[in-house]
Amino acid sequence: MKTLLTASLVALLAVTAHAAPPALGVGTPASVKAELAKHKGKVVVLNFWATWCGPCKAEFPDMVATTKKKGADLITIAIDDRSDAAKAAKFLESNGVAKFAFINKDGSEFDPGYLKWLAPTSDGGSVAIPLTFVFSKTGKLVQQAIGAQSEADFSKMIDKAAKAK
Repeated sequence: MKTLLTASLVALLAVTAHAAPPALGVGTPASVKAELAKHKGKVVVLNFWATWCGPCKAEFPDMVATTKKKGADLITIAIDDRSDAAKAAKFLESNGVAKFAFINKDGSEFDPGYLKWLAPTSDGGSVAIPLTFVFSKTGKLVQQAIGAQSEADFSKMIDKAAKAK
């Protein structure tokens, strides 16, 4: 009986110790802007990525590690078909991202509303991912980066945002 209880307890702990993949919110310019507003007082890295994007997946571990090391918050928006939400959630889970994660409302079609908000001088043409925006503790956009970034790049952007007013 004691062995059975011990085995049951070990099995229960194994199940509860494994975190579920993050629940992905539906990303729209308004929902992401509202999420960003909740992070005042923290540097925020906002990253657009996709499971089908090699450079996105390559930069992800460095981005996650650097934001954690620097104490910044990370908000991610997957530009994947909504039918691939489970795949995106599994990728986020495997990279240690458990919250502040969205899947684009329009699937793999980039919503031009993001650019109207984040890059108002943009012509609204084609958008390349990964696409990263870094905000100061006051919510001011400090840095934008297109393409895969290294750990050193993320570190410099976060440091710059931490010093910004």
